[in-house]
Amino acid sequence: MSNHGNTLDANPFNDPNPFQHGNESAYSLDGVSGSSSRPTGGVENIQAYVADHDRRAQELEAKQRELERREAEISQREADVAQYKPNWPPCIPILVHDIKLVPQEQQKNARLMYYYWLALILTLIINLVGCIPLGVASIGASAGYLLFISILSFILWYYPIYTGWRRLHKRGAAILFYTYFIFGGFHLLFALYMCIGAPSTGSAGLVNTITSLISGHLFAGIVGIFASIGWIVQLLGGIVLYKLVWNYKNHSTEINWASAKSEFAGLKTIFKLFRSAN
Repeated sequence: MSNHGNTLDANPFNDPNPFQHGNESAYSLDGVSGSSSRPTGGVENIQAYVADHDRRAQELEAKQRELERREAEISQREADVAQYKPNWPPCIPILVHDIKLVPQEQQKNARLMYYYWLALILTLIINLVGCIPLGVASIGASAGYLLFISILSFILWYYPIYTGWRRLHKRGAAILFYTYFIFGGFHLLFALYMCIGAPSTGSAGLVNTITSLISGHLFAGIVGIFASIGWIVQLLGGIVLYKLVWNYKNHSTEINWASAKSEFAGLKTIFKLFRSAN
Protein backbone atom coordinates (compact mmCIF):
# COMPACT_ATOMS: atom_id res chain seq x y z
CA MET A 1 0.00 0.00 0.00
CA SER A 2 1.25 3.47 -0.78
CA ASN A 3 2.22 5.92 1.83
CA HIS A 4 -0.92 7.90 1.04
CA GLY A 5 -3.02 4.86 1.73
CA ASN A 6 -1.25 4.16 5.02
CA THR A 7 -1.99 7.67 6.15
CA LEU A 8 -5.68 7.34 5.41
CA ASP A 9 -5.92 3.91 7.06
CA ALA A 10 -4.15 5.03 10.29
CA ASN A 11 -6.26 5.22 13.43
CA PRO A 12 -6.51 8.88 14.44
CA PHE A 13 -7.10 7.88 18.09
CA ASN A 14 -3.62 6.38 18.26
CA ASP A 15 -2.03 9.89 18.22
CA PRO A 16 -0.19 10.77 21.44
CA ASN A 17 -2.17 12.80 23.99
CA PRO A 18 -0.71 16.33 24.07
CA PHE A 19 -1.92 16.81 27.68
CA GLN A 20 -0.48 13.63 29.16
CA HIS A 21 2.51 15.61 30.56
CA GLY A 22 0.54 18.45 32.16
CA ASN A 23 3.21 19.31 34.70
CA GLU A 24 5.83 20.03 32.08
CA SER A 25 6.27 23.43 30.48
CA ALA A 26 5.04 23.63 26.94
CA TYR A 27 8.08 25.68 26.09
CA SER A 28 10.95 23.66 27.47
CA LEU A 29 14.46 24.97 27.01
CA ASP A 30 16.16 21.62 27.64
CA GLY A 31 17.22 21.24 24.09
CA VAL A 32 18.67 24.69 23.92
CA SER A 33 20.48 24.99 27.21
CA GLY A 34 21.63 21.44 27.45
CA SER A 35 20.55 21.36 31.10
CA SER A 36 18.64 18.48 32.57
CA SER A 37 16.63 20.77 34.93
CA ARG A 38 13.20 22.00 33.98
CA PRO A 39 11.45 25.16 35.09
CA THR A 40 8.34 24.80 37.10
CA GLY A 41 5.39 25.21 34.79
CA GLY A 42 1.78 26.20 35.14
CA VAL A 43 0.14 28.08 38.02
CA GLU A 44 3.06 27.50 40.42
CA ASN A 45 5.43 29.39 38.14
CA ILE A 46 3.06 32.37 37.87
CA GLN A 47 2.47 32.47 41.64
CA ALA A 48 6.20 32.35 42.33
CA TYR A 49 6.79 35.16 39.85
CA VAL A 50 4.05 37.30 41.36
CA ALA A 51 5.33 36.67 44.90
CA ASP A 52 8.87 37.57 43.88
CA HIS A 53 7.64 40.69 42.11
CA ASP A 54 5.65 41.77 45.18
CA ARG A 55 8.62 41.15 47.44
CA ARG A 56 10.89 43.25 45.24
CA ALA A 57 8.27 46.00 45.04
CA GLN A 58 7.97 46.05 48.83
CA GLU A 59 11.75 46.23 49.18
CA LEU A 60 11.89 49.15 46.74
CA GLU A 61 9.09 50.93 48.60
CA ALA A 62 10.89 50.39 51.91
CA LYS A 63 14.13 51.76 50.46
CA GLN A 64 12.23 54.73 49.01
CA ARG A 65 10.67 55.47 52.40
CA GLU A 66 14.07 55.20 54.07
CA LEU A 67 15.58 57.63 51.56
CA GLU A 68 12.71 60.07 52.09
CA ARG A 69 13.13 59.79 55.87
CA ARG A 70 16.85 60.51 55.63
CA GLU A 71 16.26 63.45 53.30
CA ALA A 72 13.69 64.83 55.77
CA GLU A 73 16.18 64.43 58.64
CA ILE A 74 18.90 66.21 56.68
CA SER A 75 16.51 69.03 55.77
CA GLN A 76 15.43 69.34 59.41
CA ARG A 77 19.05 69.46 60.58
CA GLU A 78 19.85 72.16 58.04
CA ALA A 79 16.79 74.12 59.20
CA ASP A 80 17.84 73.71 62.84
CA VAL A 81 21.35 74.92 62.07
CA ALA A 82 19.97 77.98 60.28
CA GLN A 83 17.45 78.53 63.07
CA TYR A 84 20.05 78.51 65.82
CA LYS A 85 22.66 80.55 64.00
CA PRO A 86 23.79 83.53 66.12
CA ASN A 87 21.98 86.68 65.01
CA TRP A 88 22.21 89.10 67.96
CA PRO A 89 23.41 91.76 68.39
CA PRO A 90 23.14 92.60 64.68
CA CYS A 91 26.55 94.30 64.59
CA ILE A 92 28.45 91.36 66.13
CA PRO A 93 26.17 88.28 66.22
CA ILE A 94 27.14 86.09 69.17
CA LEU A 95 23.75 84.92 70.46
CA VAL A 96 20.56 83.43 69.08
CA HIS A 97 17.65 85.80 69.65
CA ASP A 98 14.36 85.45 67.80
CA ILE A 99 10.95 85.91 69.41
CA LYS A 100 9.52 83.51 66.81
CA LEU A 101 11.42 80.67 68.50
CA VAL A 102 9.25 81.16 71.60
CA PRO A 103 6.02 79.10 71.69
CA GLN A 104 3.12 81.02 70.15
CA GLU A 105 1.21 81.45 73.41
CA GLN A 106 4.19 83.18 75.08
CA GLN A 107 5.46 85.32 72.19
CA LYS A 108 3.50 88.38 73.36
CA ASN A 109 5.05 88.20 76.84
CA ALA A 110 8.52 87.63 75.40
CA ARG A 111 8.11 90.63 73.10
CA LEU A 112 6.95 92.83 76.00
CA MET A 113 9.98 91.76 78.03
CA TYR A 114 12.28 92.59 75.13
CA TYR A 115 10.75 96.07 74.73
CA TYR A 116 11.08 96.53 78.47
CA TRP A 117 14.81 95.77 78.26
CA LEU A 118 15.24 98.13 75.29
CA ALA A 119 13.48 100.83 77.32
CA LEU A 120 16.08 100.25 80.05
CA ILE A 121 18.92 100.95 77.59
CA LEU A 122 17.19 104.14 76.41
CA THR A 123 16.64 105.23 80.02
CA LEU A 124 20.31 104.66 80.85
CA ILE A 125 21.34 106.85 77.91
CA ILE A 126 18.96 109.65 78.92
CA ASN A 127 20.14 109.28 82.50
CA LEU A 128 23.76 109.80 81.41
CA VAL A 129 22.85 112.97 79.52
CA GLY A 130 20.90 114.24 82.51
CA CYS A 131 23.89 113.70 84.80
CA ILE A 132 26.29 115.79 82.71
CA PRO A 133 25.50 119.06 84.56
CA LEU A 134 25.60 117.29 87.95
CA GLY A 135 29.35 116.88 88.24
CA VAL A 136 32.12 114.38 87.61
CA ALA A 137 30.93 111.86 90.18
CA SER A 138 27.46 111.62 88.67
CA ILE A 139 28.85 111.47 85.13
CA GLY A 140 31.23 108.63 86.02
CA ALA A 141 28.58 106.65 87.86
CA SER A 142 25.97 107.08 85.13
CA ALA A 143 28.49 106.05 82.46
CA GLY A 144 29.30 102.95 84.49
CA TYR A 145 25.59 102.15 84.76
CA LEU A 146 25.18 102.46 81.00
CA LEU A 147 28.10 100.13 80.37
CA PHE A 148 27.61 97.47 83.02
CA ILE A 149 23.87 97.50 83.72
CA SER A 150 23.02 97.18 80.03
CA ILE A 151 25.25 94.10 79.73
CA LEU A 152 24.46 92.51 83.08
CA SER A 153 20.71 93.03 82.73
CA PHE A 154 20.75 91.19 79.41
CA ILE A 155 22.82 88.32 80.75
CA LEU A 156 21.31 87.94 84.22
CA TRP A 157 17.58 88.44 83.77
CA TYR A 158 16.44 89.22 80.22
CA TYR A 159 18.14 86.41 78.30
CA PRO A 160 17.38 83.79 80.98
CA ILE A 161 13.63 84.48 80.85
CA TYR A 162 13.69 84.66 77.04
CA THR A 163 15.50 81.32 76.89
CA GLY A 164 13.19 79.91 79.56
CA TRP A 165 10.17 80.74 77.42
CA ARG A 166 11.94 79.29 74.40
CA ARG A 167 12.65 76.06 76.29
CA LEU A 168 9.16 75.57 77.69
CA HIS A 169 8.34 71.86 78.13
CA LYS A 170 12.08 71.08 77.97
CA ARG A 171 14.65 70.42 80.65
CA GLY A 172 16.38 73.56 81.86
CA ALA A 173 13.39 75.91 81.72
CA ALA A 174 12.76 75.93 85.48
CA ILE A 175 16.24 77.08 86.48
CA LEU A 176 16.08 79.84 83.86
CA PHE A 177 12.78 81.11 85.26
CA TYR A 178 14.18 81.18 88.79
CA THR A 179 17.30 82.96 87.55
CA TYR A 180 14.99 85.67 86.24
CA PHE A 181 13.11 85.82 89.55
CA ILE A 182 16.36 86.40 91.45
CA PHE A 183 18.06 88.95 89.21
CA GLY A 184 14.82 90.49 87.97
CA GLY A 185 14.07 91.25 91.62
CA PHE A 186 17.45 92.97 92.00
CA HIS A 187 16.66 95.01 88.89
CA LEU A 188 13.43 96.26 90.49
CA LEU A 189 15.41 97.43 93.53
CA PHE A 190 17.90 99.15 91.21
CA ALA A 191 15.05 100.87 89.36
CA LEU A 192 13.65 102.11 92.69
CA TYR A 193 17.10 103.41 93.66
CA MET A 194 17.44 105.24 90.34
CA CYS A 195 13.93 106.68 90.64
CA ILE A 196 14.91 108.39 93.87
CA GLY A 197 17.92 110.04 92.22
CA ALA A 198 19.96 111.00 95.27
CA PRO A 199 22.83 113.47 94.66
CA SER A 200 26.17 112.09 93.41
CA THR A 201 24.69 108.62 92.76
CA GLY A 202 24.78 108.76 88.98
CA SER A 203 21.01 109.05 88.77
CA ALA A 204 19.06 111.86 87.18
CA GLY A 205 16.01 110.74 89.14
CA LEU A 206 13.42 112.69 91.08
CA VAL A 207 15.62 114.34 93.74
CA ASN A 208 18.26 115.54 91.29
CA THR A 209 15.59 116.61 88.81
CA ILE A 210 13.75 118.71 91.38
CA THR A 211 17.04 120.19 92.59
CA SER A 212 18.04 121.10 89.02
CA LEU A 213 14.71 122.79 88.33
CA ILE A 214 14.83 124.76 91.58
CA SER A 215 18.43 125.81 90.88
CA GLY A 216 17.48 127.07 87.44
CA HIS A 217 19.35 124.37 85.50
CA LEU A 218 16.60 124.02 82.91
CA PHE A 219 18.40 121.56 80.61
CA ALA A 220 19.32 119.20 83.43
CA GLY A 221 15.80 119.50 84.84
CA ILE A 222 14.06 118.68 81.56
CA VAL A 223 16.35 115.74 80.81
CA GLY A 224 15.92 114.62 84.41
CA ILE A 225 12.14 114.58 83.95
CA PHE A 226 12.49 112.15 81.04
CA ALA A 227 15.00 110.08 83.00
CA SER A 228 12.67 109.96 85.99
CA ILE A 229 9.78 108.85 83.77
CA GLY A 230 12.04 106.13 82.37
CA TRP A 231 12.93 104.87 85.84
CA ILE A 232 9.30 104.93 86.94
CA VAL A 233 8.42 102.85 83.86
CA GLN A 234 11.24 100.46 84.75
CA LEU A 235 9.89 100.10 88.28
CA LEU A 236 6.17 99.82 87.60
CA GLY A 237 6.51 97.99 84.27
CA GLY A 238 9.01 95.63 85.84
CA ILE A 239 6.59 94.83 88.66
CA VAL A 240 3.82 94.07 86.14
CA LEU A 241 6.05 91.79 84.08
CA TYR A 242 7.48 90.13 87.17
CA LYS A 243 3.97 89.35 88.39
CA LEU A 244 3.04 88.06 84.93
CA VAL A 245 5.94 85.60 84.92
CA TRP A 246 5.27 84.64 88.54
CA ASN A 247 1.62 83.87 87.78
CA TYR A 248 2.67 81.72 84.84
CA LYS A 249 5.00 79.81 87.13
CA ASN A 250 2.19 79.25 89.65
CA HIS A 251 -0.06 77.74 86.97
CA SER A 252 2.66 75.58 85.43
CA THR A 253 3.36 72.01 86.52
CA GLU A 254 6.88 72.13 85.05
CA ILE A 255 8.21 75.44 86.43
CA ASN A 256 8.72 74.85 90.16
CA TRP A 257 11.45 75.00 92.75
CA ALA A 258 11.93 71.22 92.84
CA SER A 259 12.61 71.13 89.09
CA ALA A 260 14.98 74.08 89.38
CA LYS A 261 16.96 72.38 92.16
CA SER A 262 17.14 69.16 90.14
CA GLU A 263 18.41 71.01 87.09
CA PHE A 264 20.92 72.93 89.20
CA ALA A 265 22.20 69.66 90.68
CA GLY A 266 22.64 68.35 87.14
CA LEU A 267 24.67 71.43 86.22
CA LYS A 268 26.87 70.94 89.29
CA THR A 269 27.49 67.32 88.30
CA ILE A 270 28.45 68.32 84.76
CA PHE A 271 30.78 71.02 86.13
CA LYS A 272 32.48 68.52 88.46
CA LEU A 273 32.96 66.05 85.61
CA PHE A 274 34.41 68.82 83.46
CA ARG A 275 36.86 69.83 86.19
CA SER A 276 37.94 66.24 86.83
CA ALA A 277 38.49 65.72 83.10
CA ASN A 278 40.88 68.67 83.07
